[in-house]
Amino acid sequence: MAIEYIVGPILSLLLGMKFTTFKNKEQEKVVASLQAKIEVLEKRSQQLEEELPKKVMATMLPVAKAVQKLNQQVGL
Repeated sequence: MAIEYIVGPILSLLLGMKFTTFKNKEQEKVVASLQAKIEVLEKRSQQLEEELPKKVMATMLPVAKAVQKLNQQVGL
């Protein structure tokens, strides 16, 4: 009878420890995949930050020239 009081808690402790390590490994995998995604997004963000001013200038330059030409024609 006394053996049940010793073996039961020890088995539950061992099962709890195994479950905890299993869950920790799962979470480490999830964290690693999320970190990889974050790195990809950071690289893409940097690329967009470099390309955006160039695209804006390419879009606005013809408009600015057209406005300047109109101002010259109107006499402003």
